[in-house]
Amino acid sequence: MNFRCGLSLVTLAFAPSAWAQGEGNVDGSGDIVVNATKRSQNLQDVPIAVSAFSSEQLQKSGINDTRELMTLAPSLNLTSTTSDSAGVVIRLRGVGSEAINPGLESSVATFVDGVYRSRSNLSLTDIPGIERIEVLRGPQGTLFGKNTSAGLINVITFAPKFEPSFDAAASYGNYDMVRLNAGGGGTLIADTAAFRIDAAWQRRDGFLRDFDSGQRYRNRNRVTLRGQLLLTPADDLDIRLIADYGHRRETGPDTYSPTVNDPLYVGIFAAMGFDSHIGRRDLTITTTEDRASLEETDQWGLSGELNWELGGAKLTAITGYRRWRNDQAREVDYAEADLVYIPFKAAAQAFDTFTQELRLDGTAGPVDWMVGGFYSHEKAFGRYGYRVGRDLEPFLDRLFGRTTGLANPISFYTGLPVGASYPEGSGVGRDDFRQTSRSISVFTHNVWHVTDRLDLIGGLRFTRETKRVDVDIVDTLNPGCQALIAAGLSAPGATPISGIQCLQLFDARYDGSYTARKVEKEWSGIATISYDFSDALHGYATYSRGYKAGGFVLDRAGFRPITVKAPDADDLAFDPELATNYEAGLKLRSPGGAVTVNGALFYTRFTDYQLSYNTGAALITTNIPRVTAKGFELEASVRPAPAWQLAAGVTYASSRYGAIPPGPPANVVAIAGQQLANAPKWVVTGSIGWDDLVAAGKLRAFAQVDGRYQSDVLTERLLRPTSGQKGYALFNARLGLGAADERWTFELWARNLADQRYIGSMIPATFQGATLVGAQGEPRTYGLTLRTKIR
Repeated sequence: MNFRCGLSLVTLAFAPSAWAQGEGNVDGSGDIVVNATKRSQNLQDVPIAVSAFSSEQLQKSGINDTRELMTLAPSLNLTSTTSDSAGVVIRLRGVGSEAINPGLESSVATFVDGVYRSRSNLSLTDIPGIERIEVLRGPQGTLFGKNTSAGLINVITFAPKFEPSFDAAASYGNYDMVRLNAGGGGTLIADTAAFRIDAAWQRRDGFLRDFDSGQRYRNRNRVTLRGQLLLTPADDLDIRLIADYGHRRETGPDTYSPTVNDPLYVGIFAAMGFDSHIGRRDLTITTTEDRASLEETDQWGLSGELNWELGGAKLTAITGYRRWRNDQAREVDYAEADLVYIPFKAAAQAFDTFTQELRLDGTAGPVDWMVGGFYSHEKAFGRYGYRVGRDLEPFLDRLFGRTTGLANPISFYTGLPVGASYPEGSGVGRDDFRQTSRSISVFTHNVWHVTDRLDLIGGLRFTRETKRVDVDIVDTLNPGCQALIAAGLSAPGATPISGIQCLQLFDARYDGSYTARKVEKEWSGIATISYDFSDALHGYATYSRGYKAGGFVLDRAGFRPITVKAPDADDLAFDPELATNYEAGLKLRSPGGAVTVNGALFYTRFTDYQLSYNTGAALITTNIPRVTAKGFELEASVRPAPAWQLAAGVTYASSRYGAIPPGPPANVVAIAGQQLANAPKWVVTGSIGWDDLVAAGKLRAFAQVDGRYQSDVLTERLLRPTSGQKGYALFNARLGLGAADERWTFELWARNLADQRYIGSMIPATFQGATLVGAQGEPRTYGLTLRTKIR
């Protein structure tokens, strides 16, 4: 059934087929112009695998933030773990980095107006006024630096113009959704200064509900502001200044639906008077009623870009500073019983990042040359304060009572009164982790036009990365563990409860201050042959090498067990990730541009791949010796008539772990040879669009239908067989009618039209054996939008 849905998308779009790119930044021939090589270049001439989507295409597909972009980009996959703000993972060709460890940087980088955003959390937000989004696949380390080992997303917003402009939209939808956005600007000083302001506000009720209390979760309450100033003091100089601010206060971090229940724990909860259920079909979750699930995110940034024509060369300088902080309250046991929770602001992540790029480019005879440098300074912060709930000790008493035959085994072995080993509110006082990073790099990228048809491209980048971690763990309270330590019974196996009572998460022996430092020096590079077989057909072959920085696990679970050695911050370190990519592609554009077909074959080998996973009680990051991603991509577009646009894309990616030597935990060794989590082998996208004047040219009408199919995946990081999500298809639709000059447009829309229920990711439930919980994808949403535009 689901595979037939995928085939239907192929048929839909390849009859004939299309690659939906819209009509954004175009050159004189109507082709898309992109900045994928940091030079303005025709999309069909860029010798890399890149897709570009204009503001018009994003609008017609109902894409309001970059999380929804995978509807159009078949090689892109985004999933949410803990929340929309602090748990989004970006993958390209099946490869990406989990967002659960703030010390782990992304494999897929994001740039917004040339400014690097170092984590998915900082980039995947509502960005108003988007002009174009480019998705680049494969390592991009030469031009874009570290942490682009799998690719990058390049977001370009509308710049200020001297001509007046204004656009606005108001939307209302189900779940009582209201969204308002507006943008516009014009001249401040004739021919010298122009401005633009964009704003967006959104609220929506939650689509998840607690199956017992009925309380709603995963609502939206967001505001984003963005102001820009363009200065042109001379004909050869322009300066663009940008300031932005965003705020969210929403329910729902760590609100997972029960997907697989371990019968043992179902029985224990039933004996305690708590129900268990499976909620993946009815959008229900299980929570402790009086434990909050709330997050608040604030971010702001300043950036400036200078472009100065020097006569034969151009100097570009881009300076950026960003501040992002997320505070949470989380009910992290995923059960109606009150086992473990985190009070508000006891869980937090924060990033302060300064970046500076300088580059100089020009032409010398047949060579287009570029040299540059990049510097970044970042402070990453993570705080965890897990607390014991009122039901943890009774829960563990029933669990261990089955094997010991004791009514209260916890107090029996600790020697403390019943309830005193795990008193409510005990646990972690404060775990604070601070990672300071300094990165400096120099690079060159050069294109030699050997003939009118043949180009040879070479580039090299050297990066020096320094990281320091500072850890403060204080006020851990675990009376039961302290009692076992005093009795000499704290080692795992010393008593039936020692392993859980002195679990690393709640062990006061880790209290203290620790520091460590690491330095990395790595090369990235690219070598490409680019050839125009004709005016219509372009081909290329590329070798590239990418580098993703190492770092530190910002979680006490990264320490070695205290029974093995004393806590040492060097134990928290993980190694850099390296990517070697081989790729060949063809790009076909018919005369007049009515048909484009672009395809690529790729093979990428990742060395020391950084795997991050959740054990149910800890967050771990480790290196896997090898991961390979190989396959092909095919994207195409056609305009069979002036009013019609059809699009399709197909990606096949076999993204697998290599051999894993003994040493890591057995559950990590067991993933060797398997497809990565949330890495579908097959993805198919397709769309049909119609846009024309009606009523004797007085009105404009349009219709757009698009869809995405992905094949089966395992959604848990360590690939538990029970974490499977079968292949499924999502369809979206939008109908519009308005004035011919777009002064007003009325639109009806729906996303996830068939109300497909699916799980984006699964994790183990805390202290519950084989029980898994999953993050639900958004259900069907629908509504109407009134839009106005003045150009």
